[in-house]
Parts: sequence; structure tokens; C-alpha cells
Amino acid sequence: MKKLFLSLVVAILTTTVCFAQNSLVATLSHGEDISMYYGTNALRDALNAAVSGDVINLSGGQFQAVDITKAVTLRGTGIDDAAPTYISGNYIINIPTDDPNRLCIEGIRCTNTVNMDGIFNSPYFVKCQFSDLEIRGNSTIKNALIVNCKITTSFYLYGSSTVQSINSYVFSFGNFSETASAAFVNCVIVSSTRGYSPQDVKNSQLLNCIVYQTYNTQTNLGGQLPSSTVATNCLTIGYINLFGAQTANVNNKSVGYKEFDKVFKNFTGTYSDDQTFELSDEAKTTYLGNDGTEVGIYGGVLPYSSKPSYPQITKMNVANKTTADGKLSVEIEVSAAE
Repeated sequence: MKKLFLSLVVAILTTTVCFAQNSLVATLSHGEDISMYYGTNALRDALNAAVSGDVINLSGGQFQAVDITKAVTLRGTGIDDAAPTYISGNYIINIPTDDPNRLCIEGIRCTNTVNMDGIFNSPYFVKCQFSDLEIRGNSTIKNALIVNCKITTSFYLYGSSTVQSINSYVFSFGNFSETASAAFVNCVIVSSTRGYSPQDVKNSQLLNCIVYQTYNTQTNLGGQLPSSTVATNCLTIGYINLFGAQTANVNNKSVGYKEFDKVFKNFTGTYSDDQTFELSDEAKTTYLGNDGTEVGIYGGVLPYSSKPSYPQITKMNVANKTTADGKLSVEIEVSAAE
């Protein structure tokens, strides 16, 4: 309780400073010590001062990118917040192999290319939005976990790295190397428009996913997953035979070319940031995963939500002056994902 109260106090102070100075703020928590950094390079300054295991909270606004070389917890305001947190510019994530802590990034929009490099384990990305997310060919990133995220331009998985993507939107999932592997659970996936094919998705698993494509014509809906990839309880839009004749691929279904209205409530195949990917009422009961819930990002045990898991201040009213006995009236409203 003391730790939560301290975190809320820090959040209040950060919010107050933002209102007062109209400034970007990065708040670094190291044990009981709290430090604040301001301006577009506040994230860089906080990371320079941080040690592995520290927590950095970012206000809404656009921060300049910086390479991340320490296993910190990095938190933003949420990708759909009224004032989202952005990291602008390319950056590299390269955590020392012997670092005992886990990198965690949550509630942040990354507008450029994020590269993971080196050899480390278990980075955790939750409720973030990425443009380009790439794991480089000379890397071995094991058990990268992507939960409730959106990857909107490209996803590259090279080297012998492994990744799990859960209840997320993934664009361009065909950019895989021979030795990489991935698991997609309750995801909405679109193939690349850059010439990659589902045949490039090797050594992987798809469970309760929706896979669609819009770049081929109605008479050219080819492309199959390779024999090393298994799909179960998945749905496709715009493929003739994505799952081939493999007996390992079971209980999969498909609809025709660009027949998005048979699946989604209002999605037509063109991505936008305000798209929810909600299924139509009929599709919610027609296309079911192995657990009996709907396929796609709202099924399974981790239904999609962009609301951060940590407390966020949604309303704060501070009286203009103290009372006669020296007290100051403060009204605070806090919310967090369930």
C-alpha cells in the first residue's frame, strides 16, 4: 500500500508540473528515490541516470528516442490516452546478456523503427503501438512477449530469436528467417504488401487468429503456410487455401476476397489508429477459438485493451487556495485496467 501511495503521489507531482510548466516530464523511481527530468531529451536523461530494475514514467507528449541498454520498466500514458506518450525517432534495444532484470515497455507509441539487437531474454511489450519492430539477424532474443499491441507497418524476425504475440494486431508477419520462430495467439494479422508471402512464416504457430490480405486480386489469392507452421482455429479473409492440405492445421475457416463485412463490424481492410477490429455480432458466435471465445484480439484470456495496467490519473482538481486552517482541497480520480 505504501508503495502504491508513493507512486500515486509521484504521478500527482508529475501531472502538476506538466500543467504548470507545459513540459515533457520523465520521472525516475529508484527504490525510495524520485528524480524528474524535463524536455524532449528527458527520456535520455532519465535512462542515463537509471540502473537496471528502475522504473521510468513518462508524461504525455513526444520524447526524443534514445537507445535502451538497461532492463528498466518504461511506462507511458497509454496509446489511446487524450495525451499519448510518443517516442520519436529510431532506436535500438540491446540489453547486456548478464542483466538479471526484464525490460518492460508499456503504454507508448513508437513512431519510427525499433530494433532489438544482441543476446538477451524475455523483453515484454504491452499495450504499445509500433510502426516498425525488428529483431536483427545477428541477435538471439528469446521469449520476447508482445501483448495487446499494434504493429502497423512491419514486423521482422531474424536470427534464431523467438517471440510470442498475444491479442495484438500485426502487420507484415511474413518477414521471418529460417531459424526464427513465433507464436501468434488471438491476433489479427495482415500479410505484407512488400512481396513477402505466408510461405516465409516458418517454424511458427497460429491459434485463434484472423489472417487477411488485400494486395492480391480476386483471381490470385495464392499463398500457403509452410509445413513447419501449424494453424488451429484460425480464420482467413482473401486466401484460397492458406492452410494447405496439412492435417496438422485443423478447424480453420475462410471467407472470400475482401469480404470483411462477414467478419468485422466496421473494418474494411484499411488500417487506421481508431480501428477497433471488433467482430460483428454474428461473427462473434460463428468463428470461435479452441476455448469457445471469439477468434481475434478480443477472445482468449487477455482480450485487447489499450488502457495501461498501472494507475493513471484521469481527473485532478486542486483548490485555488488553502482553507483558514491551512488545508488544501485536492480531488483525484484514478483508473487502471482490470
